[in-house]
Amino acid sequence: MSALLAPQLGPELSAATEVEKFFGTEVLNKIRKKFELREHPILGAPGKSCETNLFFGFFFDGTKNNYIQADTARNHSNVARLYDCYPGLSVPGVLPKSTDWQHKPEKYTHFFKVYVPGVASPFSQVGDTGDGAQLTAGSASGAFGERRIIWALIQAINNVHRYFLRTPLVTPEETDLLVRRIVLNKFARAMMTNPGAAYNATANNQVNMRARQAFRNILLRLKTAIAQHRPDPKTRKPLKVDPAIVKTIYVSTFGFSRGATESRAFVNWLQSLCRLDAEVHGNNAQMSLGGFNVEFDFLGVFDTVASVGAGNTLGNTFAGKFLDGHGAWADTEDSLRIPPGLKCLHLVAAHDLRRSFPVDSISVGGNLPAGCEEIVVPGVHSDIGCGYSPGEQGKGIHPNGDDMLSRIPLLMMYKAARINGVPLKLETANPTAKLRFGLKPATIQAFNAYIETCKEIQGPIHRIMREQARKQIEWRLMRRITSQTPLQKTSSFLRASTFDQNDLLSAGQEFEQEIEAFKVWRREKGAAFRPAQQKAGFDNEHLAEWEEIATWWQEAPRPVEAVVTFFDHYVHDSRAAFKLIPGNPDNAKDMQKMLAEWVKERKGSRLWEGLDENEKRAADAYAKTGKIPPMRTSGREPFDSSWKSYGISGKAGYLRFRKIYGGEDSVLLSSLSADDPALRPPSVTAQNGENDQATA
Repeated sequence: MSALLAPQLGPELSAATEVEKFFGTEVLNKIRKKFELREHPILGAPGKSCETNLFFGFFFDGTKNNYIQADTARNHSNVARLYDCYPGLSVPGVLPKSTDWQHKPEKYTHFFKVYVPGVASPFSQVGDTGDGAQLTAGSASGAFGERRIIWALIQAINNVHRYFLRTPLVTPEETDLLVRRIVLNKFARAMMTNPGAAYNATANNQVNMRARQAFRNILLRLKTAIAQHRPDPKTRKPLKVDPAIVKTIYVSTFGFSRGATESRAFVNWLQSLCRLDAEVHGNNAQMSLGGFNVEFDFLGVFDTVASVGAGNTLGNTFAGKFLDGHGAWADTEDSLRIPPGLKCLHLVAAHDLRRSFPVDSISVGGNLPAGCEEIVVPGVHSDIGCGYSPGEQGKGIHPNGDDMLSRIPLLMMYKAARINGVPLKLETANPTAKLRFGLKPATIQAFNAYIETCKEIQGPIHRIMREQARKQIEWRLMRRITSQTPLQKTSSFLRASTFDQNDLLSAGQEFEQEIEAFKVWRREKGAAFRPAQQKAGFDNEHLAEWEEIATWWQEAPRPVEAVVTFFDHYVHDSRAAFKLIPGNPDNAKDMQKMLAEWVKERKGSRLWEGLDENEKRAADAYAKTGKIPPMRTSGREPFDSSWKSYGISGKAGYLRFRKIYGGEDSVLLSSLSADDPALRPPSVTAQNGENDQATA
């Protein structure tokens, strides 16, 4: 099955809390007959009224995404929003009790929901402060991601114990020891169900065996603790029926960004854990927990970005060729593969081009597993998984964010999840949760108008992404800060905060330098040079991508109005806001803190003397007003190396294509294919007046 571009959407997407209208009668009836009937005991049916199923939902948030921290900024991720409408019991102590399920909670004592805060954010249960060095390590390399997966695996076991005995089996103190001791990698996972794999592994077998040893011990304890609740093989009845006779445990999992990476690794590890449990119970033909059958309903992931360990930020530098961000628990060949038979939806950001944010496709070599869908959705990384506040960069003027692009992938995922059996209950969630699913019809209309302009709607993912990259580049050329229709005159820019305006303008100035470098390269090629579309192959060289762009650079049309409107008002600039280099604030609060420090230390101090003229002017202005002044910002992924980038050079910029890994570190689906229709000049006429784009 091939990848898809997001389709045009119907008006019902604005009515998520009205189930009849949102799903339609036919689909809703299927959901109720196929899935909702299994959610509660069948009362009045002899032999059935004492039977029930358990439901486990796991929600892995993205880098720096944290439910509690998002309350102030109103920028909850789409994973957090989905968590809100999953009924049942939460893990005590992770979130405030105000976030607990409120509608008839007595009906959902067999439902369990597990929220995992994103890396680079506080999560005391795994020893992550989300501050200082731990914040930096989490943001840069996904530190503490492994601990989060181990913690979630322990909660899966605890859920079973909590259902029968009302308390967790593994205490927080024991959990703390386990998350520090267990190692997750493909060798350790192989040993979970095949201890003999140790003899074939080249890694540290003693360390890799810890996972099997620790989890087997816990599963044996669980077996003993709930023995009286497990049906006798002969009578098919347990010694103790209360609270109910459990038939099946249904599992669904969601994740965004590195949380998507965690969720994919978690599902594989949980399946290995369930096979180990089946071994403990002498039943090797199935997956179980506590001896009860386990089925995996659905995996929903928003824009999987690994970047675990050393990421592929440095391009084709000597070091960059050996770094791909798939270290430790995030290897592509094992941990990130979608298990056979699992229904999965992967929503991929069409317009993120940061070197540090390559996407990991759920396909393997371009082939999607059966039952899986991969949909390219217009927008950058956090337009897909959310994380932007209403009004950030001037995008989204509704105070609740109902006009933000990120609501569309949220509702796409919500709908797909329910159709595939996930027991989400937005219609009975608390009022605050319902508000977080609001969507303005105008946003749907703008989205549909943009989709109408796209040609590549189905096929290999790199072809769909190629067209999307070109559309963004053409818009960005029209909005050059030196053009007749500059970014700084758009309504979204004018309503943005000064902090955001500084980032957008500074990134625009860097784009001018990038264009000049592109022009110089083009001139040096000479008049006889005829750029050619690039053949497929694993390469991260910017010059190959530049040559691809050069094939249509001089013919690039001015974007049609639907494209201009969409990028102007809905798509954020993730490159402008992303500060890779330490010491460059990525939020207004930290910028004010830095300016205050400059003011405090100015006039003669070593710190002051190290500032450039732009920074000194900013400090003087801040001293007078106490507000962030217009100023040049830096720290983004660098094009060329400099002392401010600590010598790092990744040839990063806006004239790049997004990297897409395809199931192996050596397979880059974003590699360019010869004679690719997605890159042919479109037959679109200029509709917005004179084309003022610069040409080489």
